[in-house]
Amino acid sequence: MRNTGIKVHLNIFKAIIWKNILEYKRYPVEIVFTFFMPVVWFLPTYLLIISFAPDGKSSGLESWIGTNNFFAFYMTGVISTYFIFTVFWEMGFSLKRLMDIGLLETIWVCPISKVVYIIGESLFSMIRLTYEIAVMLILYKLVFRMNLPPGFFDAIPFFIPFFLLMYGFGIAFAGVVLLIKDAMMMIDTTSFLVQTLTGSQNPVQVFPRIFMVLSMAIPITYFIDIIRVQTLRIEPIISYHIEILVFLATSVTFPVLGIKIFKEVDKKCRRDGTIHTH
Repeated sequence: MRNTGIKVHLNIFKAIIWKNILEYKRYPVEIVFTFFMPVVWFLPTYLLIISFAPDGKSSGLESWIGTNNFFAFYMTGVISTYFIFTVFWEMGFSLKRLMDIGLLETIWVCPISKVVYIIGESLFSMIRLTYEIAVMLILYKLVFRMNLPPGFFDAIPFFIPFFLLMYGFGIAFAGVVLLIKDAMMMIDTTSFLVQTLTGSQNPVQVFPRIFMVLSMAIPITYFIDIIRVQTLRIEPIISYHIEILVFLATSVTFPVLGIKIFKEVDKKCRRDGTIHTH
């Protein structure tokens, strides 16, 4: 019975990915833009580095966290940020897109798990994002002669619980979108706040106390710090063992919590008859 369930879910994922590929092929300009997107991402960081750290070193950064390796510090945060944005947009906005084209009700009467469906909506974007990040890192190597520090690859296993954590966030967020119907401003605001408060582009040590408290309340902060401790050999924000414990615990509990929130919202919308209203 379990194998049958897994096979069904895999078939659903394949169907959704193929649907997204067909949608993608209908817009040739977007296909071309995909090849230029890594360059667009690259330019702001290029200008930032040549302005403030032309040799990849930053004395200001060293005064805060004990390393002057600006490139490695910044890139670990940027990679995490792109995954954060992708999960928020693809799992939240996918429902809004279905609302706008009038297919949400059709999907909702299909005999498939809605949680599996919204996870499937993010998979194609994750594949495309992986390609875009790879191209961006190649550009950094060619232009700056800078590679990610070897320790980064040793830290890759931490991305597995990170994805679980992010998908927990994303599933819960999709439930909120289903409830309030308006996704654009909420996704923009929430993803920006998460990106900023988790210290993806700056040390969280520079935050005022109130923002520091908010930052430490977001589990993603610990993931980013763990990756930087592994790659840059800096001191962690708090005890490294506590960071690991909090991060792993939340990576297990958040998916469960996210699915529960989504199912409760879905049940409420079905009971109130508001699935079709948007």
